[in-house]
Amino acid sequence: MHCLPLIPSGSYALHQRNRFLKRIAEQLNPCPSSATGSKTSSCPILRFRLTVGAVIATGVSAELDELRNLLHHGKDYLLQLQQREIARTGISSLKVSFNNVFGYYIEVRNTHKDKVPPEWIRKQTLVSAERYITEELKEYESKILGAEEKILRT
Repeated sequence: MHCLPLIPSGSYALHQRNRFLKRIAEQLNPCPSSATGSKTSSCPILRFRLTVGAVIATGVSAELDELRNLLHHGKDYLLQLQQREIARTGISSLKVSFNNVFGYYIEVRNTHKDKVPPEWIRKQTLVSAERYITEELKEYESKILGAEEKILRT
């Protein structure tokens, strides 16, 4: 199944007696290279409601595939980061979260403040906890928050 049908060659119109139809057919460019490319680069089935980045097929653009992965599987990475940091620091109550004011952060209860690695940067102090960021988390935040915008521009 093809998303975009091939443009007819116009041969039918060329064999008609109508001179206007013949003139249009002579000027028609069927764009066979574009039609062939669209068979491989567009999705096999266009959905009723297109989602962000869903028009171009997977595998056509490595950059687009990476952006889609960030957009759709970003939470998996954050969960892995959280589990890795729990194992590294021994802080079992550590959480990686997000809010619109501070972005992504690592939250640690005050009872575990002494276990926080020195490379973590304190971002916010709460009554019963501290929120920190790391270079890795900052880099990932900029990637994941910009992914949807980049997909729309790609």
